[in-house]
Amino acid sequence: MTFSLNEIEVTGKRAARGAGYSWGLAEEAGKAARWLTVHDLPGPEMLAELLTRNDGRPYEALAPEPAAGPWQNRSGPLCPLISGAALCDRAQEIARGQAIELGATAYPLLLVPFAAAAAKLGAMTILLIWPDVRVEVGADGFALEGDASALTARSVECVRCCKGDGGMTMAPVNLPGRAIAAETWSRLGAFAQRTFAPATEASRLAGAGAGLQDND
Repeated sequence: MTFSLNEIEVTGKRAARGAGYSWGLAEEAGKAARWLTVHDLPGPEMLAELLTRNDGRPYEALAPEPAAGPWQNRSGPLCPLISGAALCDRAQEIARGQAIELGATAYPLLLVPFAAAAAKLGAMTILLIWPDVRVEVGADGFALEGDASALTARSVECVRCCKGDGGMTMAPVNLPGRAIAAETWSRLGAFAQRTFAPATEASRLAGAGAGLQDND
């Protein structure tokens, strides 16, 4: 099944909201799924798996805890959506040469779109490194090196985020849409469906359609 980029972004946004994320983070989730799709990477698949994993978990159990040293959460792996948004807030620090270390992180591929946004904010390239993977992103594209299975890892022990040196060859890619497995789309749709209020007799009468009026 092939979907437009707009469908992927909107469905990703609603799915994240349905899984319990704030509307702000949900909007970023949709953008992340779209960015990865544009670059021929499995954004919707990664998002669907992340939402299944974190469904209904509180923000505090997924966000970096305030402490010195690598970002981490004692409850389990960091959420890449929450940590990614935090990385964007540190764009200027990264531009000045400060590296940010993350501890255990779920689905690190979902960090890449946020790194791209931070790179644009800081007019630089950003390098993300986790075991067996190096990804460099900038305003003009991205480059990656590493093992395919490591790229789509469900969890890694650490991620390093730092200013890139532009040493990797950027490869901009633009695709009109991407084939997505029906099972993945169904999972996202099930989360998205939670954002719609259940129909009531009053809403049916006030909404679209004839209600109790016979138009025949």
